[in-house]
Amino acid sequence: MTKDNQKGRRVMFALFLLSGISLMVLHLLDHSPIQIASQVSPKLDFRYYPSSHRIGNGSFLTLPDVVSSLESPVVMLTVNYGFLELLHNLLFSIQRLRLHMNLVIICEEKSSYKELSIGVHGIVIPYLVVLTHLNESDRNATIYGSVKYLDIVRRRVTYLKLFIENGFDVLYIDADIVLLGDPFRHFKEEADLIVANEYEGGINYCTGFLFLRAKWEVHAFLDDWVKALPGGIKGNQRPFNKVMRRDERNITKQFLPADVFVSGRTFRNSTTPWRKRKPQPILVHANWLLGRENKTDMLKRAGLWFIPKR
Repeated sequence: MTKDNQKGRRVMFALFLLSGISLMVLHLLDHSPIQIASQVSPKLDFRYYPSSHRIGNGSFLTLPDVVSSLESPVVMLTVNYGFLELLHNLLFSIQRLRLHMNLVIICEEKSSYKELSIGVHGIVIPYLVVLTHLNESDRNATIYGSVKYLDIVRRRVTYLKLFIENGFDVLYIDADIVLLGDPFRHFKEEADLIVANEYEGGINYCTGFLFLRAKWEVHAFLDDWVKALPGGIKGNQRPFNKVMRRDERNITKQFLPADVFVSGRTFRNSTTPWRKRKPQPILVHANWLLGRENKTDMLKRAGLWFIPKR
């Protein structure tokens, strides 16, 4: 064998080793959640994700139209027309904090989509608005426990799955929440599932404020949550807590403290104004109250109504 041939074989062998090592290193270093998009084939339920529509002179975007153009983490908000003013208040609370969030607002019917597409007076932060159903607005959807209300809250799990399947970390925030600080600063980097506890001295996790990381184990958890939704249990929170109690997957969980991520129950039982509370709340949730009017009244009386008077 000539020296040139020996040298050539050594070069080829070295390149082979380098390529193998490079692939191993890339495999070990690649923890990017976006990789799940190529591993999980999105199975869209087109009852919830109709293709984009054109009705009259208006064009309506839906989630599949925009999901590929988003950035992670996504902050997912959902709304129907009955809760639109509460959503406006949430947007103003985000704007006053100068938070930069990748906001995606999922509208459950055409009226809220049309109004948000035009824009909210005084809101300058960017948001993306999409439509899931082509229904007219229905006031019954704001009544806790009604068939329309339960249908909407159950659908949210399906929306979360879509984001996870496409590789996006996602934070879901209920429309009747106000932010008083940056929640992301309180999230642990190693946590895959982050959820608020509703009250001190007990355990009841709130699905109205929920962060999920785009990982296989989280996707499987959402599958279990979806399977637990039928069976006559109202809403999606009880099934979520049921799945949480029995979950044994390798999911790193973080439970947010009830005195900082404040539920309506905790807030109403306190006589201390929110500005004087220690520690300072990061959010206040107007839950544990029935009806839009009661939620709005609580936030206004507490000085948490941030929509400017016109």
